[in-house]
This record gives sequence, C-alpha cells and structure tokens, in this order.
Amino acid sequence: MPATSEEIREGLSILFENFWIIRETDKDAYHQLLRIENDLKRVIQRIFGLRLIVHAKFIKLEKIPFESQDWMGIMTFNEPMDYALFACAMAYTEDKSEGEAFLINELVDELDLFYPERDLLDWTNFNHRKSLVRVLNVMTDMQLIDTIEGKTDDFATSESIEVLYKVSPYSKYFMRSYPEDITQFQDWRDLVQMERERADEETSTVAFRRLMMEPAILRTEENDRLFYYLRNQQQYISSFFEKNTPYTFELTKDVAMLTLEERLKQQTYFPMLKSADESLLQLAEMIRESDYAPDAYGCIHLSKNQWLALIGQHATQNRKGWSKEYRESADKKLARLMLENGSKWRFFTEDGDGNVTILPTFARNTGKYPQDFLHKLLEQDDLPEEEFDGDEGDSSEQNE
Repeated sequence: MPATSEEIREGLSILFENFWIIRETDKDAYHQLLRIENDLKRVIQRIFGLRLIVHAKFIKLEKIPFESQDWMGIMTFNEPMDYALFACAMAYTEDKSEGEAFLINELVDELDLFYPERDLLDWTNFNHRKSLVRVLNVMTDMQLIDTIEGKTDDFATSESIEVLYKVSPYSKYFMRSYPEDITQFQDWRDLVQMERERADEETSTVAFRRLMMEPAILRTEENDRLFYYLRNQQQYISSFFEKNTPYTFELTKDVAMLTLEERLKQQTYFPMLKSADESLLQLAEMIRESDYAPDAYGCIHLSKNQWLALIGQHATQNRKGWSKEYRESADKKLARLMLENGSKWRFFTEDGDGNVTILPTFARNTGKYPQDFLHKLLEQDDLPEEEFDGDEGDSSEQNE
C-alpha cells in the first residue's frame, strides 16, 4: 500500500531534522521509516536528488548541501582546530574494530601524527585540550564513540587525565565514501566540483534541496536560471511543500524561502521568543520607513558609521522595552550584538572594513510594540527591573 501524504510528511520531517535514526535508541521512528522506505526513497531521489541509506542498525538521509556556507557546521565547534581534530579522530577510529577500547592519551599520541600541522599541537595548552574535549563530546553525542570510564571534560583541566572509550557500531558509517582517491585533490573545492559534475543535477532538485536546507535563497547574478524556475513552477513547488511538509513556500523578486505558520518545538526559527529577536523586528520596521535605497538585488549597503548611527537611533526609540543586556549596552556594543544575531539568520553581512549589507531576507520582517505597552513606556521614565525579563515587550510580528 502506498504511503499517505501524512506518512511522507512525518518521514521527511524525521529524516531532515536528524543526522540519523538509530534503531537501538529510536525503534519507533526507525520502523516508521522502514515501513515506507520505498516511497520515501522515490520522493527523496526525485525531488531532492539525495540518497536515503537504510541499514539494519540505522537509517540516514545524506543531507549534502548545494554549496557550503559560513553558517553551516557543528554548532558547538568554535575554532578551525576543532574540525581538524574531529577529522583526525575519525581517521583514528576508522582503523579500529567495533567495540575496541582506547584511552584518551592513546588518541592524543595518534593525533600528533595525523594532524596536518603537528608542530602547532601543544597538549599543555588549555585551548588545545579544550578543543579536543569539544570534539570528543560531539563524537559521544552522535554515538560515534561510547564512554566506558572517566569524564571527557576533565581532560581540559590536565593532559594527564585518562578517559576510556570504545568505538561504537556506527562510527564507520559517519564518513561518506568516494569511489575516487580523495588525496588526488589539491583543494576541497575540487572535490565539490567533482561531485557536481558526477551528479549532473537538474535545476529542480537544486531548488528543492536549497529550499529545504537553507534559511533562504537570495537572487544573485549567478542564479537567474534558478529564480526563473522558481517563478515558473511556483504553484507546483507550493503544492509539494504544503502537502508533504509543514512549510509554506514564499517567493519575492529577490528571495525564496520556506516559512512556518505556527511554531514547532523541534524547529529553530526566527523570531524566537526573546528580546534580541524582537529588537531585530523593530529594526526592520525602522529600515522599512527609512529612505535607504536597495541595489538591483534588494540589498541595502551601509558604511560602518551609518550602521552605528542606525542602531543608535533604534536604541533611542525602543531600548526601554529590551532585555537588561541590550538596555544597558553602549551603542557600539549594541551594534555588534545586533549584527552578530542578524548575521546568524542571514539578514546582514559585514565586510573587512566594517561596512554592513542588509540582505533582502530582512525585509520579510517587521515589528512594533503593542499600543498598550507603548503607552506604559511613555508614562514611566524608569520602569522597575522586574517588569522586563527580555520577553515582556513582545513585538507584534507582521508578515508581508
């Protein structure tokens, strides 16, 4: 019996929101996907151009992005060293059998050999030990290794700390396998190019994959063909996402994106219920009412001083309803905080000179204080601290 649209909807949600579904720890989800395996494979291959791996121990959707972007990666990793050590640690476990035990200092000795710039590794350095701790915690969380004895975090305090691990049954399935010898490539971009040439992807699969895996697609000089497809197939794309996902497809001149009609617990979305996001909604309203002129692709370009002046004006008008950190921050710090938060959502970019570009994705938002809250602010110069916890002045959100 073919899978229903509701079953496909639930299956796609599980696959896209999880790195993999392990049978031992999530039997219900595993068997739910297994029952509609063939239907899911057809949709995933035809619509997204992706591969669904069904194994006796796990099910995994290989979520390969169309192109790497600066917001992608492992959220708990802070430095390039984290990624380098992670790759080296995975190479170390690759040579071990399932269930084989190893000590953290045995791993450290091997990392000295694997690391591409081994002279830069210094395990007496707290930051280097902390980097390895982050790596091992991620490997544990993803069930690539299991901790037998000891605490990984203790290694950050001293390089003499010992922790005992064992290789999990899933470790060997984390890395993608390639038919080619990847050592022939001089740069990661060569590997990406080889992948694209081999896949020979159609515009349709690129469109659906990017919509599902990116916050938004921005129109550029290079992707006019993609936006031509999105415009011509808008009805078909909208129908697919409404039927098979909780998302709604939205298309403007410069932006394509998926949005949610209601908040879902398993999703990360904007705006979250916090003052930092509310302040961005208010900033969007200010920009909407300003006379800034966008370029041909909907971007607004501000100098460093223009950005600082804009945030200063924003703070003067709205800061009384913000969280304590935002209310008490000087304009310069506030400009940095808002730039960092907005950049995470691909609303802003900054060049090396501090000039800020406001992307057309930001135009999708707007927010104002509710009138009763605004009257309250006007009546009182100094509101009691306890009246604001960062969410009290909930901005009214408007979608356009």
